[in-house]
Amino acid sequence: MVSVAPPVRFRVKGTGQYVAPVAMDLDGEPAGTLEAPAYDVAGGRGRRSRSWRVGSYGPNTAVTYALDELRRKSRDQTRRNPYAGAAVDRLVSNIVGTGIVPRSTAARSTAGMSEEDAKRIKAEDAAFRAGLQALFLAWTDEADSIGAHDFYGLQAIAVRGMVEGGETFTRLRARLLSDGLSVPLQLQVLEGDHCPHLKTEPGNNVRQGIRYNAIGRRQSYFLYREHPGDGIMAPAGLELAEVPADDVAHLYRAMRPGQDRGEPWLARALRTLYDLDGYLDAELVRKKNAARLVGFIKRSMEEGADSPAGSGPLGTDGADDDGAVSLEFEPGTLQVLADGEEVQFSDPKDVGPNFDMFVREAKRQIAAACGLLYEILSGDYSTLDDRTLRAALNDFRRGVEALQHHQVVFQFCRPIWRRWIDLALMSGALKPPAGMPRAAVYAANWVPQAWPYIHPVQDVEGKTKEIQAGLTSRARKVAEGGFDAETIDAENQADNERADDMGLAYTSDGRNAVKPASPADAAPGGSEPPPKPSPAPTQPEE
Repeated sequence: MVSVAPPVRFRVKGTGQYVAPVAMDLDGEPAGTLEAPAYDVAGGRGRRSRSWRVGSYGPNTAVTYALDELRRKSRDQTRRNPYAGAAVDRLVSNIVGTGIVPRSTAARSTAGMSEEDAKRIKAEDAAFRAGLQALFLAWTDEADSIGAHDFYGLQAIAVRGMVEGGETFTRLRARLLSDGLSVPLQLQVLEGDHCPHLKTEPGNNVRQGIRYNAIGRRQSYFLYREHPGDGIMAPAGLELAEVPADDVAHLYRAMRPGQDRGEPWLARALRTLYDLDGYLDAELVRKKNAARLVGFIKRSMEEGADSPAGSGPLGTDGADDDGAVSLEFEPGTLQVLADGEEVQFSDPKDVGPNFDMFVREAKRQIAAACGLLYEILSGDYSTLDDRTLRAALNDFRRGVEALQHHQVVFQFCRPIWRRWIDLALMSGALKPPAGMPRAAVYAANWVPQAWPYIHPVQDVEGKTKEIQAGLTSRARKVAEGGFDAETIDAENQADNERADDMGLAYTSDGRNAVKPASPADAAPGGSEPPPKPSPAPTQPEE
């Protein structure tokens, strides 16, 4: 006979009602009664997720509500907080450096031409590219509408405004021929505040200060003539102008598809930056007070007794109108206390060994939020060896190269380059060869400043082997170094001609390399086989 345990029931307190027990899971849901959620805590509806409340913001709504506050706090921290300022400086110096330089690749097709005609066409195109580069170099000093920076300085200002404030607008302002510029174009870089992000007119296709056409393409920008923060300095107040989109280069980083305006890059680190700065300031004050040996004078007076008039503790002057008395110790002081007086020194507690660990972790969080390496932000490379440093820098540089191409080159450099080409052709400052289409004149590669070598010998040897193995071209490797292959070839030719005229020979002259007759005769590192050694002289017999 099999015995069966009776069912367990519980009586509800204060009533005659009985209920059966129900097993609950960690989220407070009845176990086994519902299917498991697709995501654990994040997607559950139990008590662990009940306090996690989030809004369903679109890519533009989220920015609209918070942009002003984010800008103010980001700029405040950049001005006041050394780590925020360092983060902005490091990002600008790595993204722009000395400048992202255009290298014209304008050329005509030589397909189907004779060898002589193709050679002539290539020579004409090379001369045109050289003239174009010289003209652009002369214009870079005239690019700024206020004359404070050259073109590459404007690149740095624009990128800094994007990092610190989320975005910048650059006006492409055509000038008169009578202004005497090499090309009648100048640039005006504006902070994002110039475009009112709260200006929205759904019926007129205006969203966040930008007007769109019927197919959703940007048509114009609404820009204040003066900075809203400097409105008191404007004689006529804030005047809003509508500027065609073709005359504006909008530099920003979109974090979501469809995002129209940019957010400051410090947004995710603002809370940590603010709290860390306050913590370090409080710790500095605590250390300063501890080093001062702050003391408090305690006076024990009998009931009804008064201190002598005009006398202070330890023989100091009397108290001031507020009742405060100051006392300064000199080195080696042995002070005699009056009857009923004693000195109690403060003994602030030290934070112990956790201070450095906590500050380092906070800096790592700031660096991760800004897209930097902790070592670059803090200057502390003590935790990295050679291999991990190379791996970390390679990953950081890949991210910087993406920013250079997706943001700076596409949104800032290319629109300016195309407008500069158009105005150079219209003004007659630039004359392309016959048969070269406008699209070919626009062609250019934008070359950022080269990354410095980590191991110069190994890095150069690696590049040399890639070229020799045919895995890449010499022109591409030269471009990766921030230079132009045609310019270097011209410089090498000039060096060789000057050396020939002066009867000089250098190992850098590649013309001295001679292919050996056989591998056995090849010199270890030279261009000619080594001379055969002469036989050693024999000693005469005595």
